[in-house]
Amino acid sequence: MTARRRTMAERKRRAAERDTRRDSLLVLLSRMERGALLDTERPLLRAHVEAELAESNELRRTVQGQQTAVQRAHDRTLAAEDAIREAEQRAADAEAQLGMYRAIYGTTTDHTTPEMQP
Repeated sequence: MTARRRTMAERKRRAAERDTRRDSLLVLLSRMERGALLDTERPLLRAHVEAELAESNELRRTVQGQQTAVQRAHDRTLAAEDAIREAEQRAADAEAQLGMYRAIYGTTTDHTTPEMQP
């Protein structure tokens, strides 16, 4: 399932719809609390609550997907850091070994050992 990116206009429209719905919910809940909710308002209250629940569920799925992606990226970063440390250690070991060879065999300007020179 691929998620498409929302445009700024879509996000603003959805935010405005959500604000309107929530304002309406507060009014309907207040009317219900006072016992003044009309029979015709009950379906509207239910529709608003269902819309809020659906948006909440969608947001949770989105957040979970992002958390999973962040965890994978974190795991890859840790693995890369381990690989870098290992490569640096191998380079340091190789430098140390090269230093030992140079100490034993000496060095020449053409980077050959004395036995290899003509």
